[in-house]
Amino acid sequence: MIQHLLKLIWKQRRQNAWIVAELFLVFILVWYIMDYFTTIRYADSIENAYNIEDTYQIRLTTVPVNSPNYIRYENAEKQPVDQYLSIIERIRQYPQVEDVCLTLDSSPYNPSYMDNRMGRDSSEMVQFQYLPVTPSYFDVFKVRSLDGKEPSSLKNALTEKDIVISRKLAETLFPDGQAKGHSIYMNDDNSFRIGGVCGALKRDDYSREERAAYFLLSTSGFSDWDERQLAGSLGISLRTKPGLRPKEFISNFQRDMREQINIGNFVLSRVDSYADLRDRLYLTNGVTDAIRYRIAFMVFLVFNIFLGIIGTFWFRNEYRKPEIGLRLAIGSTRRQILQMMIGEGWLLLSLVAIPAAIICINIAKLEFVGTNIMPVTFFRIFTGLISTYLLMALFITLGAWYPAYLSSRIAPADTLRSE
Repeated sequence: MIQHLLKLIWKQRRQNAWIVAELFLVFILVWYIMDYFTTIRYADSIENAYNIEDTYQIRLTTVPVNSPNYIRYENAEKQPVDQYLSIIERIRQYPQVEDVCLTLDSSPYNPSYMDNRMGRDSSEMVQFQYLPVTPSYFDVFKVRSLDGKEPSSLKNALTEKDIVISRKLAETLFPDGQAKGHSIYMNDDNSFRIGGVCGALKRDDYSREERAAYFLLSTSGFSDWDERQLAGSLGISLRTKPGLRPKEFISNFQRDMREQINIGNFVLSRVDSYADLRDRLYLTNGVTDAIRYRIAFMVFLVFNIFLGIIGTFWFRNEYRKPEIGLRLAIGSTRRQILQMMIGEGWLLLSLVAIPAAIICINIAKLEFVGTNIMPVTFFRIFTGLISTYLLMALFITLGAWYPAYLSSRIAPADTLRSE
């Protein structure tokens, strides 16, 4: 059967030349898009160690200095840091809140980034994401330990001299052994002990896995900050009791706590769920637009491929009616005619896929595709090529079936008489 189809394709090589060129170009374009979705799916498959379900971020602001309601330091009963910590305690005591933590540009889906360098010694250091948090952070976001222990184990592991590092950083620094308990050195000659290792950390779901480390954010670190520094730099995160509707909780919290949070010059600014913050980050960094653009381009490409294939096979089947009639007259069944016409399309695709795959492999090796999320590996190239081939085969089946079906329904006597 295949040998017979090859003879037919070779005999009609002039008529097939332009559809071969079309399939060749389209195969490469579809592969390029499928490669992007492969990397996105790969990044999304690496689950973050933290859990943002039932979590919210609270932002404070301050009364302007030129406002008549502004309270001067000398007239205040407490220092700004004491007022700030009183606000945190009031939030913690809210009936629907389970726990509260503070972060310094280190909350999930935060567009800000702080980095530093560390290593097993001063000669070999690697860059990592610097994440200052209070110990309750691990309970708020249910951060999973790499060894499967409860988040409280990581909470207890975070001290002034003990840090918690991510899986990627542990694999980088200690590829041949256990990281927990070892000492590391920072580029400022400070040394810390690794108190625990958490799971994978990413800046967002579609980013690569990061080398990151949690450091203790102690009260002494911001004890001399003024209210604008406290409100603008520190983030307040909380976890609620399960089962609460985000909009309802935010509305109730703002209604109940607005006056209680209004201590000194501090004012409640806004409350956001981390799910909304995640979506907002995707809009800001262009991930949402990139995915929408590629999906739209894929739909447009699929539609044009379908029209091109169905038009081509319709035209081919029209001028091959005498041949089809003759085949039916000498005993071929309509099912065999249908299989032959669709089989030609599949074989054309298979022949085109070989040189197109070579081009795609070279494009990947030359790194004309994104490598910041997923390196170019055999799995990545193979997955993209197979998914492209199957998708193109589906296009050809859908585009060739109806013209082939109409051709197989013609009466042999009519085609022979017209011939």
